[in-house]
Amino acid sequence: MMVKKQEFPIVFDLDGTLFDCKELTNQTFPLVIERLETKYGEKLEIKRFQKYERFLGTVTEDIFAEILPHAGREIVNEAEQILIEVEEELIPKAGKLFQGVEETLAALGNQGYPLFIASNGSKEYVDFVLRDFGIDRFFEGVFSAGGQGTKTKSDLVQALMKDHGYKGQGVMVGDRHSDMEAGTNSGMMTVGCTYGFGDEEEISDADVKISAISELVDVVREIGEGIDS
Repeated sequence: MMVKKQEFPIVFDLDGTLFDCKELTNQTFPLVIERLETKYGEKLEIKRFQKYERFLGTVTEDIFAEILPHAGREIVNEAEQILIEVEEELIPKAGKLFQGVEETLAALGNQGYPLFIASNGSKEYVDFVLRDFGIDRFFEGVFSAGGQGTKTKSDLVQALMKDHGYKGQGVMVGDRHSDMEAGTNSGMMTVGCTYGFGDEEEISDADVKISAISELVDVVREIGEGIDS
C-alpha cells in the first residue's frame, strides 16, 4: 500500500541536529551557578564542571541532579527558572543554527512532509530557539521533555506519534543514541547526524548518516520514491 507524505512525519531532535548550542550551554550553567552561589553561599553544595556541553541531550532535571546533588525540589525548581531566564537572554547571542537548516526545512515542508521537533529540553528553551531563529513556522508540532513531562526521548517520540495518529513510519533525525533508539522504537527510519554532539559510536545503528543537514533532502527524496504525494 502506498504511504502518503502527510502520513510520513519527519521528526527532528533540536540540539546538535538543527541548533548548535555548545557555546550557549557552556555560558548558561556557570551563570546559573553564580546566581545560586550569591544567594545561598556555602549552604548549597554545587558541583562544577570544566565544560557543561557534557550535558547536551540530557533532561534538565537530571542535569541539576548532578550539579546540585543534595538540593531539595524547591531549589532545583529555582535553578530551572534561573536557567530559563539566562537562556532567554543568551540564546540569540551564543547559539546558532547549523548551516543549511532553514533551506532544508523549507524544502521538506514544500514537498508535503509534516515536520516535528522532539527535544529533551524544557518547553521554554525549545520555544525560545524556534522563535528567535524564525524556524517555528516550519513545524506542525513541537514536543519537549519539559512540555510533555517525559523522561526519555523514546517516550517523547511515542507520545508525538500517538498524539498525531502516526503508525510506525517516518524518519527520526538526531545526533545521539537516544534519538536513534527513539526512532527505532517507534518503527521509524533513523538518520544520524555526524556533525552533532554525539560520537560516531552513538549513531552507529542509524539507517543513514549525514555530515550536513542539507544532505537530508536527498535522503528523503530517495525514500519518497515509494511515497505518494
